[in-house]
Amino acid sequence: MLTTYHEKSCESKLAAITNDTPVAAYFNSKALVWHAMYTHTRKDVWASIHQTRLARFLSLADKLHLPQGTKVLEVGCGAGHTAVALAQRGYNVQATDVAQNMIELAQKNADAAGVADRVHITMEDIYNLRFPSNAFGLVLSIGVIPWLSFPGPAIEELGRVIKPGGYLFFTADNRWRLAHLLDPAVSPAFGQAKKLFKRIFSRPNHSALEPPGIESYLHSLGEVDALLAQSGLERVYHETVGFGPFTLFHRKLLPERLGVAINRALQGLLELRVPFLQLTGAQFLILARKRG
Repeated sequence: MLTTYHEKSCESKLAAITNDTPVAAYFNSKALVWHAMYTHTRKDVWASIHQTRLARFLSLADKLHLPQGTKVLEVGCGAGHTAVALAQRGYNVQATDVAQNMIELAQKNADAAGVADRVHITMEDIYNLRFPSNAFGLVLSIGVIPWLSFPGPAIEELGRVIKPGGYLFFTADNRWRLAHLLDPAVSPAFGQAKKLFKRIFSRPNHSALEPPGIESYLHSLGEVDALLAQSGLERVYHETVGFGPFTLFHRKLLPERLGVAINRALQGLLELRVPFLQLTGAQFLILARKRG
């Protein structure tokens, strides 16, 4: 019996949901950790990178000059900081997450900011969104794709709900990030030798962002473009953000204060368009457009 494309798509989405269940559980358990990431109560390298990422996204969103009242969908809203900021700009935001604790935090933050009337929050699965096709002028999924074992079906689903000519904004972790290039245990330049390093040098201390047994996925810009093309989307802009934390065989090299200073210095040089740094930031910020 021949298997239809629809059946294959359903099978891949079911496998994706099963594979990504531990990730959803992790984020549910670490909701307050990620909430603090954007509130300036944390001053480590990871927090500095994520705060810069949010600021850069909002700057890019402003440059789109979307009309007031534009319907925006955020998939993976976390504690709701981005959704609140977009609602404050006059957009009608549908925010979703798979973690109940994140949803509750997002609702509290929307209430506290006085924008609860423009932020509607629900639990949704990125592979099976309960929204009609062509419904949103802007869809964003920040910090989600790197955690998905099946990014293709997820991007396809995000693309489905975007209006023709509308925008998708998401992030991907850069395979060629500087922090990895400098650590032989994870550098893509060492190829198969990484497996040996991994056996010899285990990760002794997982940070709050590196849960044991769960790994994020890295992508090249070419891989990102291929995923977009399969979903009827085209990249129109990208930039990179973040440098560090720097490690040697997974072990942190620098104290947090120095790491933060180096990250900020390299980010400043990046904004001066230093070519090498443009290729080696920790994360890609991707803006794509749905073909009309």
